[in-house]
Amino acid sequence: MITKRLSIGQKVELTKYTGKMKEMAGARTLVSQLLDEKEENKLVIAMPMEGGKMVLLDVGKRYNMFFYTTAGLYYCIAQVSGRYRSGQVYMLEMECASEIEKFQRRQFFRLNCIVDMDYRMIGQSSEEKKVATIIDISGGGIRFNAEEGFEPGEELLVGFALTIGGRLEKFSIRVRVIASTRLPNREKTYENRVEFLDINEIDREAIVKYVFEEERRRRKKESSMC
Repeated sequence: MITKRLSIGQKVELTKYTGKMKEMAGARTLVSQLLDEKEENKLVIAMPMEGGKMVLLDVGKRYNMFFYTTAGLYYCIAQVSGRYRSGQVYMLEMECASEIEKFQRRQFFRLNCIVDMDYRMIGQSSEEKKVATIIDISGGGIRFNAEEGFEPGEELLVGFALTIGGRLEKFSIRVRVIASTRLPNREKTYENRVEFLDINEIDREAIVKYVFEEERRRRKKESSMC
């Protein structure tokens, strides 16, 4: 059963398949819903919507499909194999061209940004929080500038807030230092790269959603200026 990881009624997002993972962030995203599993390797979804209007997808075209589940974000490549109407509901039949797999850390997109954060060292007696600036973020970790550097393997507790779906969401996440470099010509400024540790899937999914939303917003702004 394809849907052993999925549930009928779950949200589905589609982006045009190009074969290039890095192009998925910022791509036009259509929202749909999982309606049924028709047969092996085939799913039935609602005709996607955009801006409150139905979008007719051409039979034979391939799309990236993202499934939002309680266990995290799942993904596959699928081809439109049919479209039809049942009563007042317009449907698409999607044939999976790849396995439905969890969206892995290596697939997380990094977004350049400027976001305030605070942090403190784990394992030290001091509870003092210091301030820093996140300069890029993904579902796997962050890169930030601070007035101090760290040794690889050291752990910190970082706190920051992101606007996701029009709401301000706060995060407090344990991280491990991967690398730390003093920036040339900038005294007392270090660029630190860290990975998330023990992050729950709800928080990780929210951060990935922020990356996609912000990238789409920027692309839309760039298009309107052309």
